[in-house]
Amino acid sequence: MDARKALLIDAYRRFNGRDVDGLLSMMTDDVEWPDVPNQSVLRSKDEIREYWFGQFAITDPQVVPTDFEPGSDEDEIVAVVEQEVRGLGGEVLVDRREVRHRYSFRDGLVRRMVVE
Repeated sequence: MDARKALLIDAYRRFNGRDVDGLLSMMTDDVEWPDVPNQSVLRSKDEIREYWFGQFAITDPQVVPTDFEPGSDEDEIVAVVEQEVRGLGGEVLVDRREVRHRYSFRDGLVRRMVVE
């Protein structure tokens, strides 16, 4: 779990720094990623890139991991995070709240993420 935990800590750092290409390099080619606002699943790095660039063009989300827990099987980790979303002018759009992200891995890379 330590290597996967370290990968996720780095991933959140990259997300908060808007390093999209760095984040995508941490994922399998067949990654599945949630598009929560549209209640759908993104199924490629290109779709995820477009989703994040669209998100970052209108909001400033910050996500900080506070804990990591084992998942339901050995290839899963649950990241407990504090999430806050601000507008580009600094106004709070979504107050800081705790969210759980369930990750599955393959070959040391993120294969799937689900928001619980």
